[in-house]
Amino acid sequence: MNKGNLELYFVAGPQDFPDLSLVEAEKRMATIIASGVTTYQFRDKGTQYGDAEQRLALAKRLQQVAQTHGVAFVVDDDVELALALGADGLHVGQDDQPVASLATRLPADMWLGLSASTPAEIRAAKHPRIDYLGVGPVLPTQSKRDAKAPTGTAGLRNLYANRQRDLPIVAIGGITLAAIPAIKAAGAAGVAVISLLTQSPEPSRTVQAMKERWHADS
Repeated sequence: MNKGNLELYFVAGPQDFPDLSLVEAEKRMATIIASGVTTYQFRDKGTQYGDAEQRLALAKRLQQVAQTHGVAFVVDDDVELALALGADGLHVGQDDQPVASLATRLPADMWLGLSASTPAEIRAAKHPRIDYLGVGPVLPTQSKRDAKAPTGTAGLRNLYANRQRDLPIVAIGGITLAAIPAIKAAGAAGVAVISLLTQSPEPSRTVQAMKERWHADS
């Protein structure tokens, strides 16, 4: 895994566009994927399809867009789909399949990301198969109903210090453009966003603004 792939990490599925049809949501996601992000995570709740084949076909089309634009394609919480697509990565949460069992199933070149939100969870992330941690929420978020209390950027620095391995951390949860420089200064390898892009009237400009803030001190 190239650490640079984690810098501008877009997370979304059709459910993140509740006012759009499935076709319209796909078009919007494809536009954002092509706008300059570095990774796209297909975080799909499976609520807007007639059958499993329709979902698979959508994922394949979005994967093709990602490949065309040099964007890494990661599947959230669905190992069967990740394997069927030959995705670049799989991302799981604390309550999903154990990392040890996933390690025996995933190809060696498929990334494995793990969500973590407490010092204990970060300290427990010792398995050598884990490639990065998704840490948050950093700021208040509406994208996840059961989200824990936000850490703030100062809290993110404390969580970063609890790593047992030199794992890159992607900050997620309520990320704003204004917060990006402080998040990078706290040690994060990247920022993962949902609503910042799904709710943007001009997502391509928002991606460019994210990029400018991330590389402001480079």
